[in-house]
Amino acid sequence: MNLRLPFVPALSVALSLVVLGAPVAAQTEVAIERRPVEVVLYDVRSAVPTDWADLGQGRFARGTPPEDLAMIVLQAAEASKEQIWEALLPMLALSEAPEATGELATERFDWSLHRVDAGIGEVAIAVEIALSERDGRTSLVLFQAAPDEFDVLRSSVFIPALEAFATLEPAVTPHPSTFAYQIEEVVFPGGSEGVELAGTLTLPSTPGPHPVVVLMSGSGAQDRDESLKPLTTLQPFAEIADALTSAGVGVLRYDDRGKAGSTGDYAAATVGELAGDGRAAIDYLETRGDVDASRIGLLGHSEGGFYAAMLAAADPDIAFVVAMAPGVVDGVELLIAQNEAILRSGGETEELIGIAIEYASEILPLARDGDIAAIEEIGLDHFGSLWDRQGPDERAVLGERDAFVQRSIEMQVATVDSDWMRSLLAYDPRPDWEQVTVPVLGLFGAKDVQVVLEQNEPALRAALRSAGNEDVETAIFPNANHLFQEAVSGAMQEYQELEPEFTADFLPTLVDWVTVRAGVAE
Repeated sequence: MNLRLPFVPALSVALSLVVLGAPVAAQTEVAIERRPVEVVLYDVRSAVPTDWADLGQGRFARGTPPEDLAMIVLQAAEASKEQIWEALLPMLALSEAPEATGELATERFDWSLHRVDAGIGEVAIAVEIALSERDGRTSLVLFQAAPDEFDVLRSSVFIPALEAFATLEPAVTPHPSTFAYQIEEVVFPGGSEGVELAGTLTLPSTPGPHPVVVLMSGSGAQDRDESLKPLTTLQPFAEIADALTSAGVGVLRYDDRGKAGSTGDYAAATVGELAGDGRAAIDYLETRGDVDASRIGLLGHSEGGFYAAMLAAADPDIAFVVAMAPGVVDGVELLIAQNEAILRSGGETEELIGIAIEYASEILPLARDGDIAAIEEIGLDHFGSLWDRQGPDERAVLGERDAFVQRSIEMQVATVDSDWMRSLLAYDPRPDWEQVTVPVLGLFGAKDVQVVLEQNEPALRAALRSAGNEDVETAIFPNANHLFQEAVSGAMQEYQELEPEFTADFLPTLVDWVTVRAGVAE
């Protein structure tokens, strides 16, 4: 998946901003007809008024914001209540989570209720938030309305939505017999002591031994399908595995350590240790009689491209490598360019972009070197100046200056102060790519704002040219984003708005190249 972003303002869980606007006249609603709704991005369902519009991201509104304040938000995330509040507090101009004002037990959930009076300037808004945490996942229902109609809408919209709220049943997994290839659930030792990795091995139904590609995901704990909810319902690795295996090439994809069926602590791992899990997958395949050990290839997506570079440089017996939106420069360079591209795709001014890049250029090397005190010192000026540049309405949302600055510094330090971040910032994959002499395919999206084409595609070709590698191809998809969807701007917030599918030429390009290098092309 995507690399984790430490400098662009973003929520650690995907929650919607409360939309503020002018109040509307009070209405008396005796009865409201409701309709069932499913929010597939968050795997939840509930009920909302029939005539309320679906704004996406689990948001349903009675009218057009900001003229009409009435809105309800239905979401869930793999996060604790505390993490949810960390995301909500800046939106509500609060410095700490409010005490619960009540509780509601429904058939499926035990909700804690929190009433908040919010607003911007002279515009008042009443907000009530319901949270329910279970098994590491927190469900959220947020309701807002003008104060003078809040109570009547609360009883006719908010409470019924809580009573109807449920988790979507998982999609029925097709039986292995329905596929034209073999499917086996496997477990094997990971790259660190005490880590056990669970995955799926798909092999052609023809007699073996077979070539196999190991799929390695990007940053953030991913399951074996590289499921990306709530960004999108697209499952890149499931799609790739099906296409390759159907074409005669086996695929091993596995849950990252600490995710789904795998053990271990992903958050404590470094880039090198995560690459070690890819090495462990290769070692496992080499023990199997139905796998051709001389035809094991690698596919790394995003940060997984780092792992591919490390492993292929260390093992000349790797048959081939596919680098899918790989970072090819060191982590400091990569994240500076990433932040610039994300801000530009969001339409930010050149002034703001310049300030953000200057800030990132200062603190990234400090984060790499573990100098947290210096980062905190720089943050005092940076976040203080950010608050000072805002107008009265924006300051009302951000809250009191000193509290905003301190909260921002704490969030920044929490993002960069980890072994993983230091390892990423310190790693330069170019020396490893300069040792790779096996066939390499680089896949890049021209609208990728997370691994910028102009920075990384030339760097990959240059490094492999230094290695004397003559079997190198790069494919550039003109309208593809980081997930290889057909994009408009490439902006990250666009992911969930696009069709959950690859751009048309992506899979054919990948499959054609791999089948030739794996020796199974017709």
